[in-house]
Order: sequence, then C-alpha cells, then structure tokens
Amino acid sequence: MAHRNDRVRSRDGHGDSAGSSSTSSTPRRAPPHFVAKDAASFMALMGDMLRLRERSLAMAYLYMHRYAKFIHDSGSRTDSTPIRDFLDDHTLALTCLSLSTKATESPRRLRSLIVPAYALLHPPTTSTTTPPLRVPSHKYDTLRATIVTAELHLLRILKFELRLPLPHDYIPRILDSALSIIPGEDFAALSKERMAEDNIADVADTFLGRQCFGLATRCLQVYSIATYYDARTIACGCVGVVLDASGILPGEGMVRWVERVMGRDVEVEDYEDVVTEIAALYLGVDRLAGRQDDGKPSEVPNEDK
Repeated sequence: MAHRNDRVRSRDGHGDSAGSSSTSSTPRRAPPHFVAKDAASFMALMGDMLRLRERSLAMAYLYMHRYAKFIHDSGSRTDSTPIRDFLDDHTLALTCLSLSTKATESPRRLRSLIVPAYALLHPPTTSTTTPPLRVPSHKYDTLRATIVTAELHLLRILKFELRLPLPHDYIPRILDSALSIIPGEDFAALSKERMAEDNIADVADTFLGRQCFGLATRCLQVYSIATYYDARTIACGCVGVVLDASGILPGEGMVRWVERVMGRDVEVEDYEDVVTEIAALYLGVDRLAGRQDDGKPSEVPNEDK
C-alpha cells in the first residue's frame, strides 16, 4: 500500500523542500497558476497540459470511479474488514491518468506526469519559490515509486481490465443513425481520400459531434452517471441533450426516436433517467457533479438506499 507520507502532496499543503526567501526589496509578482477543486478537475487540467486525447481522460475518470466503488463496497460487506481509502486524490488522479494513457495507446512517461503535477501543487508565491522537482532526485524517486505501487493496486481493483467501454465509442454511430434518418448522401460510405479532397468532416468533428464528445467526458466525471449507466445509454443521452439544447427535436417523439436510433440496446426508462442527470449537468447543477456547497467532493452515494 502507498504510504501517506510518500504522496504527491503533504497534508499541510507544502513540499518537503523549503522555499527560498526573496532577497530583493522589490516584491516579485507570482506567475499565474491554477488550483483544481477536486481529483476530477485536477485530472482534466493535467490531461490538457499533457495534450491527452479526450478518450484518455474519459478512461481515467472510469478508473477513478471503479476505485471509489471498490472502497465503498468493501465497507458494505459484513463478511470482511472494510478497506481504507489508501490513495489521496492527487496520487489517485496521476495513477488513473498513467494507466489510461496505456489503455488508449497514448503512453506518457511517469516523469511527464509527476513533474508538472508537482509544479501545480507547489506554486510559487510573492515571497517564496519552491524549487522545481529535480530528476533524478530522492524526492522524485519516492514519488515515482508511490505511483508505481498505486498502479499495481488499481490494476487489481480493475481486474486488469483496462479497456472499458466509453460513450465516445458509440456517439459516432448514434449521430450517423440519427442524421441518416434524413435522406442525403451516405458519408460513411465515402473513402478517406474523397473526404479529405472535399474537406468533409468526420461526424465527431461536426458542430453536434464536438458537443456530444465534450459532454460525454463531463458525464464521466460524475460518479452516479459513470457507475449506474452503461456506455451506450450515456452516449444516447448525450446526443439527446445536445440536440435538445441546439433546438433540434425528434419529430416522431422521444420514445420512437430512441427506438429508431438505438433499437433495443437502450431501455427508454434508462434513457429518460440519464437524460435528467445529463441535462442538469449540462446546465451546471453542482450537486450532480458530486460537490457540496463548499466545493469539495461529496461522499459516494449509498447504493443500498
């Protein structure tokens, strides 16, 4: 198990390297920096800093929720001792990102994750400057060993199944099915050369497609959506919410539209439920994003209720 004193950030919010005091009489202006509210926000920021594709970030969110569910379920069993939450938010975030980059064939070295993460968590101030993390160094080796150990634990929790279904896998087909209801050219049948020649966008790069993909990733930040609905249902819900928000309504009614687009792969009742949650998330309702009024992550919902 990873020890808490080896984690990316100590409880007091400072690194174990003392910051040097400014010897200049002129106050220095601290460079701008970001503060992530929670593990999901930290992962999103790190993902963009590392230029990860959206699928890598989405997969990392699923790993994070699998870990949370594992810890929660262990406390619900009466035949075994509950397992303590042994990974802090930042260690868990880096571990999930590291594994997801491998699963989505976008590998990043641990050094590429640890060094910027350390800089984010130890920003300079007007009076002190935390030295950057040196590689190699004892501190870096300790942090790297912590992430490697956490990866082994998370792999066991995931039962070594790294390639989990994502809503992003189904959104292109749903959009193709939805838009092909309208008579027109079958773009799916065109060759890549023809699409490039005529500058025809892939369905994921269209006005609706980009919104659906972004919303799907946001949905996977939310424990209840990512855990209680399958990838197909989430994908269908994202497309439905984006269409509605864009003023595009199914002429045959919602039930018939779901049947025509997804067949029997998605239950209408599940679709209605997930659309309610996704629409609230789309409108920025924080409580569905798992946050309390103070901005901190709330507890995992009790599945027994």
